[in-house]
Amino acid sequence: MKHDETNKLAVLLSHWIKHNDDHVKEYVKWAETADKHGLQGVADNLKAAAQLILQSSEKFSAAQKEMPISSVEEGHGHGHDHDH
Repeated sequence: MKHDETNKLAVLLSHWIKHNDDHVKEYVKWAETADKHGLQGVADNLKAAAQLILQSSEKFSAAQKEMPISSVEEGHGHGHDHDH
């Protein structure tokens, strides 16, 4: 893999983890709302979806740990958008 592609992958992994974390928070929030309105099945499914997203993030984190250290260091904090 080319150096620039490796760096982009490092950035994408970080982005995907953050993106998943944002989604999980939203799913849990809406699960609580559904629960308050007596929609237990909806709440349970949203909580299950949140768990699946957390499992996905665990795989992204594991992939991140396999990245060359220079790619991970260079891939942080440059503040522009990436394709996802």
